[in-house]
Amino acid sequence: MRLREIRDSLGLPAEAAAREMYWSAAKLERVEAGAVPVAPVEVRALLEFYGVRGRKERETLLGLAAAARVRRWWRRHRLTKEYRQFVGYEEEASRISIYQALFLPGLLQTEDYARAITAKILRRGAGAEEVRARIEVRMARQRTFLDRVNGAAGPELIVALDEAVLRRPVGGIAVLRRQLDHLLAMAALPAITVVVVPLGLEGHPGLGGTFELLEFAGSGRPDMLFLEAVTRDFIVTDEEATAPYRESMKILREVGWSGEDALGVIGEIRDSLRVR
Repeated sequence: MRLREIRDSLGLPAEAAAREMYWSAAKLERVEAGAVPVAPVEVRALLEFYGVRGRKERETLLGLAAAARVRRWWRRHRLTKEYRQFVGYEEEASRISIYQALFLPGLLQTEDYARAITAKILRRGAGAEEVRARIEVRMARQRTFLDRVNGAAGPELIVALDEAVLRRPVGGIAVLRRQLDHLLAMAALPAITVVVVPLGLEGHPGLGGTFELLEFAGSGRPDMLFLEAVTRDFIVTDEEATAPYRESMKILREVGWSGEDALGVIGEIRDSLRVR
């Protein structure tokens, strides 16, 4: 309703706003009525068009948009409270930094790889409802992320991977080969940086465990650390707790292969895989 109030106060016809967003007038009407969820990035574009500069109002409306999308997923898939919050904030982050020691992060997984790893973690069959539900959420997260990456002010994604991740045959050799092909394609995007942490290192900060760090440049919002476990997820925003993870990612980027070196390692591993 607030979006409708703002538009009306400006004297803008619905057709003008819908045209700016490449929506139909009917969709704008449903969005304004709260009948359909809308991505925070779309709300931001609409607020820019309306000239809304007030930080408090912008954050309120963007937060409501994120919460609405997450609530829809949660109702369908029974996601944890922490995961619901995380998914919403992930859509707003200006930088997403991930370290993974076990498997490819969700934003870069193929559907086959995602299904295989999720089934193993949950100890369910690949066709189980719980597995299908989580895959649906993961693929939706990917679509939202790629929409943002292809936008004017998309996020930066930095992914540091233990070399073992690239060699672990999740789902079998054929699935892993396709996954590494996909990883190479994603790593070629300007907004995505992939770092490979060599197996031969005696030690590095990533040995403390997998993590994901969200940063929100220019928003005044604190960094958000997400730690995922099988039975429970954790979100941390305390600066004293998040700072060491920023430093860990910095060190991982220094000791790991990046750029063409990382792509070369991924390509070599991919080429070494033989489907029997």
